[in-house]
Amino acid sequence: MKITDVETILLRLPVVQEIGDGCQTICVIRVHTDEGIVGIGEAHTNPLAAQAIIDSPVYSVSAQGLKHLLIGEDPRDINRLWDKMYKSSQTYGRRGLLMHAMSGVDLALWDILGKASGLPVYRLLGGARKREHLAYASDLSQPTIEGTIDLALQHKASGYRAMKFGWGALGKDRKSDIAIAARLRQALGPDFDIMIDMGFSVPLDHAIQLGRAYAEQDLFFLEEPLSPDDIGGFAKLVAASPTPIATGEKASHEFDYLDLMDRGGLRIIQPDIARMGGISAMLRVIAHAEARNVRVIPHCWSTDILVAATLHCMATMRDCPYLEYNATANPLRTDLLSTPIRPKNGSISVPEKPGLGIELREDTLKRFRWQP
Repeated sequence: MKITDVETILLRLPVVQEIGDGCQTICVIRVHTDEGIVGIGEAHTNPLAAQAIIDSPVYSVSAQGLKHLLIGEDPRDINRLWDKMYKSSQTYGRRGLLMHAMSGVDLALWDILGKASGLPVYRLLGGARKREHLAYASDLSQPTIEGTIDLALQHKASGYRAMKFGWGALGKDRKSDIAIAARLRQALGPDFDIMIDMGFSVPLDHAIQLGRAYAEQDLFFLEEPLSPDDIGGFAKLVAASPTPIATGEKASHEFDYLDLMDRGGLRIIQPDIARMGGISAMLRVIAHAEARNVRVIPHCWSTDILVAATLHCMATMRDCPYLEYNATANPLRTDLLSTPIRPKNGSISVPEKPGLGIELREDTLKRFRWQP
């Protein structure tokens, strides 16, 4: 089997807002083969930048476009092709956008391997420890506390037993940040897991106060309260906060997660499979984390492509309490697959069809296709 093309498809909502929603413009990747098998992936990043990295011709031996490197290769040689992409892009890459683009390609290669083998990806990863996973509703905080509470009650009525609110009005006023947790706990009751995602960093003393105040409301974790580069600050925060601290969605290499765990003291990390090197890199990070008894709760705020890939990896983990599930009414999330992935009573099952177990809707691709 040989790769014949690496196709990038850019999709964009008619109106894109300057908000904390990274699923308004997306880059879908399809890897085509001479046997007619097509792999599907997604790069969770700036779509135009990912497209440039994939389509770029040769610049030098260490600065090559990914498509050029892959055409003619056997897509089932995933480990070798991951190394080839990484090694041949080191001048401009090693982190960030390169890893994002590689992630989308890697997902598509695993999809091809599963389809060629007639097996779901989780089987190729060693089989499932758990096929059904609790999902937490992940949504944006609203301009007012009352609006956020109303949204939380809607999600609870839909069957969720956990939820996270982030970005929006958070991080601007410490008293308001503290009040939202108390109001959410009062509205949702004691038997409900609540997470808060700051989105952007706040001062360390602010974060420490939040960690202490949120413990009174028994929050499951406080997410990303500091700069992703402030490893020393995280070490101080983790030591001072009785509320668990989580971060990692903006990291893009397994070395970043080693730093977060070993230097930053993190006990919960949140790798995004469509940003940090795909399933291949995710397996390495899971192994690092499990060796340290650190929980991996993946970041998963994009389309059902990312949801499917995340579920296949979660199925192999020893301890992953929740799938993050984007609960916004966004057609790029809700209408992208022929069979959308939906929670039932707050739980989601791993796809069982070969590969990632997904099929794209051509009408949705046509409706939202973007050619800048």
